[in-house]
Amino acid sequence: MKFKIDKYLLKKTEELAFITVKKEGEFHLDGYEIPKEGLNVPIKNEVLVKGIKEKTAQDGLNSISIADAMIYIIGIDPEFRYNDEYKKFLTALEKKVNFNVRSYAGYMSRKYFELGETTDSLIYIKALVTLYPDDIEGLYNYAIVCQEVATSYQKDGDAKGMNAFLLEAGEKLEKIINMDENFALAYYHLGYHYYNQSQYIKAKVIWEEAIKHGLDEDIIAEIQENIGKMDYKVQYEEGYSLVFQGKFEEGLDKLLPLEEQYGDWWNLLFIIGIAYKNMGEMDRAIHYFDKILIIKPNQVDTLVELALCEASSFNMERAVELLEQAAKIKEDPEILCNLGMAYLNTGNIDDAIYYIERAYELNPEDEITIACMRELDNYRVN
Repeated sequence: MKFKIDKYLLKKTEELAFITVKKEGEFHLDGYEIPKEGLNVPIKNEVLVKGIKEKTAQDGLNSISIADAMIYIIGIDPEFRYNDEYKKFLTALEKKVNFNVRSYAGYMSRKYFELGETTDSLIYIKALVTLYPDDIEGLYNYAIVCQEVATSYQKDGDAKGMNAFLLEAGEKLEKIINMDENFALAYYHLGYHYYNQSQYIKAKVIWEEAIKHGLDEDIIAEIQENIGKMDYKVQYEEGYSLVFQGKFEEGLDKLLPLEEQYGDWWNLLFIIGIAYKNMGEMDRAIHYFDKILIIKPNQVDTLVELALCEASSFNMERAVELLEQAAKIKEDPEILCNLGMAYLNTGNIDDAIYYIERAYELNPEDEITIACMRELDNYRVN
């Protein structure tokens, strides 16, 4: 099983020490044969320190302490070089004494979770699903702990770390419902992941599935409330998707009814404007883009789209004015090329050369910029 968050756990290896157990040494476990070159056995620093104080560092190595550390390192790094050997050791230990690896890892994860030590909790439950990838309950608990760890990264202001753990949780929740389509709680939590990613249609579908598969009444009420509150967002996403599929009229049928209540939602106005622009209804498109600039005067994408509409309506002076404003906010090759071409169309060759060449400096491999350079060269020749 692959994990997205391994690198965030590797620092926890600092809490482990390694002792080389020799094949001819006194330590042995029935059913397990130490490799002839010996075995680097992990042990937690706290256990090692205690053993040194009690003068039992190696002669009295405790099999359970070793097993605990082996499980811990497997949870930290599923690709650790000695893991295959550690798995053999754990299998032998299970047969020798009353020690269940799966139960132990689950217990330790719950213990640390209750203590608020979510990273250690995650390490143990991650070890469990590494060793037993078909354990759906373990995988579910792993996803939940990932969500809790994400919260701690959020509190620390680490957005990258937070997103890594949230993506990991979402991916594993999706895996769970692929393994068991009746796992209602996985649908419930997955709905929030989609919602937080602004995938409202998917959130609605997955929450409706959660209700079908049976949940407590309180959770069902919560889901139904969420679905009701985001109904307009679902409608917006449906309209948005239709517009970008080229189904402009169908998209507008979804989007326009939202305008009365959400007339200051600039994203909504923008997609409506895009639909009208692609339908060739420039006056209507201009109307919506102008409305956005009242709300957000420096919204770059809107400035560019409005400029293109004005240019297509042969209002080149305003097109240039809008593109100049956009270029001051964001020095983007595409904006600079559009501005250069607008100047070219007004006969202002010097400014056209300046902006198109500047776009080329920023990104000489951009196809649009290269095409503009060719057009400029043709114009120079003529």
